[in-house]
Amino acid sequence: MIFSIYIINKAGGLVYNKDYSEGLSKLTSNEYLVLAGTFHGVHAITSKISPVPGSSGIEMLETDTFRIHCFQTLTGTKFLLVADPQQPSIDHTMKKIYETYSDYCVKNPFQNPEMPIRSEQFDVHLLKLVKSVGGLALSNSNNPYIIGNTGAGSLQSQSAASSSLPPTLPNIASSGLGLGV
Repeated sequence: MIFSIYIINKAGGLVYNKDYSEGLSKLTSNEYLVLAGTFHGVHAITSKISPVPGSSGIEMLETDTFRIHCFQTLTGTKFLLVADPQQPSIDHTMKKIYETYSDYCVKNPFQNPEMPIRSEQFDVHLLKLVKSVGGLALSNSNNPYIIGNTGAGSLQSQSAASSSLPPTLPNIASSGLGLGV
């Protein structure tokens, strides 16, 4: 089961976090930022003190109850996946998370890589990916979009029978954003 996903920019700032297990203790916004900054610092230090030349730093931190897997891109963006120690195919899952990030964040002309990710399509496709690898642990299986609050801009609940994805966002060219259309 996948517990959480974090994305840390090259400067050590947290740009995305999502919890996929209702049993986790909720951290404050400040605690999430401290977690990202601390991991970024430890990752940098371990790459320097490694006896192996050219080491990239921590790739996995393991405890009895969870593992933290880290995938660092060539640009320095880090993807952290907190999962059950028994979760299979983590390398494949990390690559799919990166592909989803590339498709919905990197290719988005309105997304700055150093700024927080605010993309409903990214959230939806990441959730779909987590569900496809059997990594979702929510108590209400009839509501696949229960994650997060239900305020404006968040995923709204839907019946699992109605659709595999929530309604898509309107075409940005027709939304009146002054794009000359």
